[in-house]
Amino acid sequence: HPLTLPKADAAARCGMSALAEAEAACAPYGNEPSRCGFELSRSLLLAVRESRAHRPDLVLKFGQYLLRSHAGRLGAEVWAMYEQVYIALLHYGRRPRAAGSGAEEPSEEMRLASEYYSLLAARFPDSMRVKRLEGMMWEAKGEYDMAMADYDEILEEEPNNLAALKRQVALLRARGKPAEAAKRLAAHLEVVGADADGW
Repeated sequence: HPLTLPKADAAARCGMSALAEAEAACAPYGNEPSRCGFELSRSLLLAVRESRAHRPDLVLKFGQYLLRSHAGRLGAEVWAMYEQVYIALLHYGRRPRAAGSGAEEPSEEMRLASEYYSLLAARFPDSMRVKRLEGMMWEAKGEYDMAMADYDEILEEEPNNLAALKRQVALLRARGKPAEAAKRLAAHLEVVGADADGW
């Protein structure tokens, strides 16, 4: 019998068509956020978020425009926008840490990501989601032990926090520790066997 995709995959496929539509709508304006305006720029970033597409290029370009020029119009959505742009900034600001290297001046992307993190942490001081964002910042800076400590803290507080577990597993794999990554993932799947992404 045919393989059926989980509902999340179907939603992502739907989101991808919404993303393609939003990108096509921006094309006549040269993909310039200020020419696209608030509604079109917002729709594009919403489509990126809903499709779970990895498009830091679009997020950075359109998200920074919205946060600079229309933050007040976003209402409560402004916090999701800060998070989305923060993650894109980490993507572009990521620098592997060279052994024995001295302190380097942070990139503009990392400086802005730190600013956005401070805003999110002040607004949501006890949020495990914001704690995960901090771990991602440590990863981007090459401070992997600090990132692992953040993810451990999250998982101690919320043992089934899938986002923190996935970050931890990805970090372990990237650090050449596939056996430890597999062990943690297997322990998670014993508890939450319905996690399609984990399988």
